[in-house]
Amino acid sequence: MAIKTLSMDMNAGYIRAARIHLPSAVEKIAFDRFHVAKQLGEVVDKTRQNEHPHLPVESRHQAKGTRFLWQYSDKWMTESRQEKLMWLRAQMKLTSQCWALKELAKDIWNRPWSEERRSDWQRWLALAANSDVPMMKNAAKTIGKRLYGILNAMRHSVSNGNAEALNSKIRLLRIKARGYRNRERFKLGVMFHYGKLNMAF
Repeated sequence: MAIKTLSMDMNAGYIRAARIHLPSAVEKIAFDRFHVAKQLGEVVDKTRQNEHPHLPVESRHQAKGTRFLWQYSDKWMTESRQEKLMWLRAQMKLTSQCWALKELAKDIWNRPWSEERRSDWQRWLALAANSDVPMMKNAAKTIGKRLYGILNAMRHSVSNGNAEALNSKIRLLRIKARGYRNRERFKLGVMFHYGKLNMAF
């Protein structure tokens, strides 16, 4: 059976291997949205850390311990948290700028697929490239180079979610077994529990 899509993170080694071994790789590589979101979330957090010491003393105290406010999804954003975030955005302009770009990227990911998404991302890249934050500019360069895989992921609605869930189960299996005597026994254990073997006689 031919491979239709290959979901992965944006690691250069993975991309290089896929291009070597997978025909028409650029049309099939799909970058997992959560790795893109993680990269942008890290830009927001590092910008917050850099900006925090430069706040006035009183604002610095009030902004302490607010890391997760910049990362909450909508369902966890209560009215009081929204008010606090609005206050933070007024105090921390650079972090606010990065947060807005992160949220815009999330909004683009959530839109139904059409070829217009390419234009949406290109507009996002232009905004990020003109950011006042060097880390965001660097993130935009990375995302721009990997845009083909982001569009493939949106077009085919694929992610690493199932594979990463299976990896978590396999790690838990190893912990429960307190290790395996050798690699072959470990492989047999994985196949027995998660290989969907037909055990009927």
